[in-house]
Amino acid sequence: MPDRGAPAPGVFRFCRDARSAGTVLVIAGWAGVVAALWLLFEARGWIVALLALPLLPSLWELWRNPEAWFELTADRLRWTSARSTADIALAEIDHVLLVTRWDFSIRATVHTRVGTHHRLPAEVTPKATALEDALTQRGIAVKRQHFTVL
Repeated sequence: MPDRGAPAPGVFRFCRDARSAGTVLVIAGWAGVVAALWLLFEARGWIVALLALPLLPSLWELWRNPEAWFELTADRLRWTSARSTADIALAEIDHVLLVTRWDFSIRATVHTRVGTHHRLPAEVTPKATALEDALTQRGIAVKRQHFTVL
């Protein structure tokens, strides 16, 4: 795994932790709503338990704090997330497809010359402009699609 220090010259690196301020605020807000339903409105125990269930996976992820990173060097494209790992030589890449979805998120897919494709997980996908600039600097073709249904 790449260290979190300064990247080498010419290396594009993007890292993300599960422990972010936004994650903690969302979990605390949801727990506060569930607690308010129980304490202020005297909601039934089974309703409180049912509404508290979504907190369990998010608390587990917060405790584990899996790191997700993406790295683009002069000759390799690599990433690691909780569920996916890839290491692709730039010479094998035909193009990268960046799709803007209706919620304005970006879905990035790496298409290789042999016809396979690898979808970057959302947690390792950097901002579209930064990713597109880094790819074009290395001579990789980038195709854009905006607001597709599927």
